[in-house]
Amino acid sequence: MINVKVAIVQIGSGDNKADNLEKSLNKVRELKGESIDLVVFPEYQMFKPDYSNPKGIREASEFTSGNFVSSFVALSKEQGINILLNIAEKNDGSLRPFNTSVLIDDLGVITGKYRKRHLFDAYSMKESGVYQHGYGKLEPFRAARFTLGPQICYDLRFTEASRIMRLKGSQILSYQAGWFRGERKVDQWMTLLRARAMENGAFVLGTGNCAEDFIGHSAVITPYGDVIAQAEYDETTLIAEIDLKIIDEYLDEVPLLKARRTDIYDLYDASGT
Repeated sequence: MINVKVAIVQIGSGDNKADNLEKSLNKVRELKGESIDLVVFPEYQMFKPDYSNPKGIREASEFTSGNFVSSFVALSKEQGINILLNIAEKNDGSLRPFNTSVLIDDLGVITGKYRKRHLFDAYSMKESGVYQHGYGKLEPFRAARFTLGPQICYDLRFTEASRIMRLKGSQILSYQAGWFRGERKVDQWMTLLRARAMENGAFVLGTGNCAEDFIGHSAVITPYGDVIAQAEYDETTLIAEIDLKIIDEYLDEVPLLKARRTDIYDLYDASGT
């Protein structure tokens, strides 16, 4: 077995960045002694955004060298744990920050940064009014014991991104989300998470914010689509061990990556060229 022990931290973020930081740090401290390989926080971890207040979001944003990320660096090294954060990343070239995932490895080094590609301009929301789209090639985060394909919330609805991440070696696909509440939204979230797992032959981690407007419902899902851990609406930490050998077992039974008809279709930049 190649086991990776993950902790999915479902929290509800408020408006106070300092309070959210302290809550997040305490959640990691509580995992000391659990031999966790990866901790994942949800989207909008730093603060719950007010889309009607672009100036406030811009002023609260930070560079990855700022206090919010730096506060986790020593802690990740101390506990020997990989931590996937979500921040509003200050942007030199625009008034709008990026919605960014940051991976800190178990040596306390920032080894990956992913900026949300698909901003939530749907259901009358307008995330692009306050955040800047991410650009550039999609690249997995590579840790010592696993390879992670980071995505954020609305990215879940775009299958091309997950397939590219999978073809570039991602064993685990991660979706950090502030999935807004509404009719059918929990069903959509769970259906899409399970679909991304089964169609790519990968483990999927869905980490949901559970503040008042969001659904929570974090989950850990196998390549077979089995939900091996799931939260509901309240703050909690899910701990699950995932055996990466299940990926090979699944792909032996369902060789979907090998069966792709690349003579009639292909994906942009899937080979990295």
